[in-house]
Amino acid sequence: MQFYGVDENECPYLTIEKRGKLTIYHLTFDSLLEIERFLRSNPPVNDRSFPEMMSIRADEAFAGPPLETAISYCSGGYQEGLQNFMELAKPLEAVTRANYKQRSVNPAIVGSRPNVPAYIAGEPKNMYRLTRVVEKKVIRIYMNLSYNRNTTEAQIQTRGALMMNLIQILEQNGYIVDFRVFTASIEYSELFLCEIMLKKPGRRMEVAKSYYPMCGKAFLRRVISRLKESMPFKMNWGMTYGKVASETLIREIMRVNDKSIYVGTPQEMGISGTDIRLDADAFLNRLHLSDRIRVPKYYGEET
Repeated sequence: MQFYGVDENECPYLTIEKRGKLTIYHLTFDSLLEIERFLRSNPPVNDRSFPEMMSIRADEAFAGPPLETAISYCSGGYQEGLQNFMELAKPLEAVTRANYKQRSVNPAIVGSRPNVPAYIAGEPKNMYRLTRVVEKKVIRIYMNLSYNRNTTEAQIQTRGALMMNLIQILEQNGYIVDFRVFTASIEYSELFLCEIMLKKPGRRMEVAKSYYPMCGKAFLRRVISRLKESMPFKMNWGMTYGKVASETLIREIMRVNDKSIYVGTPQEMGISGTDIRLDADAFLNRLHLSDRIRVPKYYGEET
């Protein structure tokens, strides 16, 4: 019997499960490098579900550089538009920093080190006491890489920049961030889910590498398409490569709880791509974080 696509038993990244009538094909990668290694192994193509490989055949104006180049960006980095991306969030930086309350020292009768001038002057509060350090908690962010066809490049870039800013805000508020991106699509009774770890807890965010999946169209239209083409689907996915799964279904399948943060499409997050300060306020309002952290306000602030 001919087998179409990869064999779950031989692919360490793939799990297949049934939930009711839905079959879920879940790829999980700990890094972009793992994706590159997997695709470099030339996984078999499910030509029953994908009679034409759009990861190769798609026009460059739509899908970006050829597949081999798109794959190489996973480890080599993606430079197109990166400098502008790095500049995009600068109007937010001063406000973000000002919002952070540094761990401070206060005069006290008992403390960790002496306040020499106060001691000489005979002041009772002649010691410095550090403010209490709040125990850090891990918070997980899920970001949906998908977006609508009418989404502009400015909206995509702005969402990526706001993600970087959000991670900075959370870390300044004492959180350890676990950042994952994903794409989920559905066709008939089959769901494709690809989940990628971009920032492990306790590690620094690698902006140049994270920029590619968040903002590079070739990642979705070449790399993710090639991953889909290797899945052992039973249905015909070749016409559309699947429809974007709803947030409700995604939250259920990925078990996204109220303690996690879910970031949807630019439109869902209120991002217009015209003024990053307005977009930042709308983005943070959508996340409802004010009960957990001190949320900055950007519009109207001096930059």
